[in-house]
Formats: sequence, structure tokens, C-alpha cells
Amino acid sequence: MARTPSHLTRDVKREARRLGFDLVAITTADDFVDAKAVFLERLNRGLFDGMDWMSAERAQRASSPGDHVSGARSIIALASSYWTVPDIDLSRPGDPHGRVARYAWGPDYHGFVADRAKALAAYLREEHGAVAQPKACVDTVALLERAVAQRSGLGWFGKSTMLLTSAFGTWVFLAEVITDLELESDVPRRTTCGSCRACMDACPTGALDHAYELDARLCISYLTIENRQAIPRALRPAIGTWIFGCDVCQSVCPVNRAAKPGDLARLVGGGGIGPSPALLPILRIDERGFRERFRYSAVRRVKRAGLARNVCVALGNCGDPAAIGPLSATLVGDPEPLVREHAAWALGRFPDQLARSLLDASWRGESEPSVRDEIERSLDA
Repeated sequence: MARTPSHLTRDVKREARRLGFDLVAITTADDFVDAKAVFLERLNRGLFDGMDWMSAERAQRASSPGDHVSGARSIIALASSYWTVPDIDLSRPGDPHGRVARYAWGPDYHGFVADRAKALAAYLREEHGAVAQPKACVDTVALLERAVAQRSGLGWFGKSTMLLTSAFGTWVFLAEVITDLELESDVPRRTTCGSCRACMDACPTGALDHAYELDARLCISYLTIENRQAIPRALRPAIGTWIFGCDVCQSVCPVNRAAKPGDLARLVGGGGIGPSPALLPILRIDERGFRERFRYSAVRRVKRAGLARNVCVALGNCGDPAAIGPLSATLVGDPEPLVREHAAWALGRFPDQLARSLLDASWRGESEPSVRDEIERSLDA
């Protein structure tokens, strides 16, 4: 006897939870017309500048589930909580530490979240006869995943543009499975942030000056991860000690006060870079050491030069005199001009005659114009 959409939906949701997903909801595979229009409008205004992959072509594919699966009829929206324990700062005099976005504390989530989504896709094909191969997606696939989650009722959009869920707040990894099976759709939620603007007021760089809209060019997560160039000088002080991503807008969100760990807590909480890594050892790490230490971490996305750049900014902001010597060694010895440039800026943040003397000495031996310019600015400051 053929399974009805109602029975099939119940079975699919049960399997998703068995695989470890904390939340599961269903929506249709209709195009996301409104979300595509918002994407294109913000693209045209330059809010995605610096991210070349955010294009009109990507907007088209990301808003059309049928481009991923022939005859697509349903999308299974999935979420896994990555909340573990409260954030901590391990810094002490002489041993400055940085901050890392919570999702990157442990091993890179893409692997284990994608594996679970692929297992659900295989279940649809093997147990329920999906004709077309279901498509398992994580955020590396061109699909408007937050729009999928919102339309399915998995959660709602916050003013931070993050997806909010009742049980786990914003601390969730999202995944999707697109299928040609007909499933029963859930109802989108009508929840809103009301008059709350905690995330907007707390954003250090003003990236959330407009509700429900993020200016990625100002976002600390963009500046420390996706951005491959120099961090704009005016924004460096606002970055604080964040060296990979930022959680400020999430940390102040009232919905997150009730967040609880999910099935992935045992994986996310173990290994990796942790919430508060020591900065000076990272500054000294070479290419080989970087690859070995961050082989299984999301941090590898920024490459060694990007991470060292971020560490220099954090050291310039933390004000610990223990950073002066290592920053000087970086300024004269790092092979990447990008890193030397930010080391010069960081040294200029110290009102210390030693820092000034080191800057002056390094200027005479520096041939890269961008680094010389940064040294001169720091000396003038």
C-alpha cells in the first residue's frame, strides 16, 4: 500500500531525529521569490562587496530548489544545536587570549552535519522510493537556507538576520534535504523580535544599523574570515580580541538565554581551537604548523596569513605589553606583507617608547610600500 504524505512525513521526521537532528520541519520546493528579490536588492546596494560568490547567478540557483533536484516537491529543513557552555576569557597579564565564534570552537561542523543530512537523503531513496536522488545541503551549497528554515516554521528571522529557534536560539547549524517526494508542509511562524533591538545596539561596528539587514562589509565575521585584504583601519579597534568570527549579536539576544545543548554538544565541545586561545603562540606559528593544528577546524578557512593578521589586531587592542616583542618579531620576520602591516598597526597602539623604537628601526629595513605606510602612520599617531 502506498504511503500517504502524512505517514511519510511522520516517518521522515522520526528518522531525522534518530540521526541526531534537534529540529526538523517541512516546506514545499517552490521558488523563494521574495527572498531572491531581497538578495538581489542588497547585492545591488553593495552590502555583499568583497564576496565575489554572492552574485546574481547564485541568487537564481539558491532560490530555485528545482535546479538542484529534478521534480523537487519538498524540502526537509534541519537544525542541530551547537550550544555547549558559556563563553570564557582565559587572558591574564603576560598571556593574552583571543575570542572565537562559538561554532568554530570544536572540529569543523560541515563534515558531521553533512554526513547526517546525506544519511537522511539515502533513507528517502532506499526506504521510500524517491525517484530523483535527494540533495543533502549545508551552507556550502547554493540554497537560501535561512529562507528555507523560516518558511518551514523551523524558526524566524531576528533583527540580526540570524534564524531564531525557540529551544536553541540562534545557536544552530542548518541543513536541508531536497526531494521529489510529496511531504506535508509545516506552517511558518509569526514570531518577531517586537521592539527589541539588543543585537543592533550591541554590534561593535554598526553592521546592524538597520533592522533585519546586515551590512557584511562592516561585520566582524566578514572582516576576520571572508575578507582576504587589510582590515580597514577605522574598524580595527572595534574588533576587540575576536580572531575568528564574532558572536556579539547572538550573545545579547534574549531568546538565547534559554538555549540548551543539542545532540552535537559532545562533538562541538571537544578538541579544536576552543573559545579563548592564547594569542602569542598562534602569532609564531608557520605554514606547516598552521596546517597541522587547524587541519580539522573551520579556522583553516582564513589561512595562516589571515589568522596572523587577526591576531595582530587583537594584540593591538588587548594592550598587554607582553605582545610588543612578538609583534616586533612579526613586523621584521613574517613573510606576508599583510601580516607585517597589521603588526605595525598593533605596535602603534602601545604608548611605549620601546614600541616606537622598534617601529622606527623596522621602517628602515622594510621595502613593501603598504607596510612602510602603516609604520609611518603608527609613528605619526
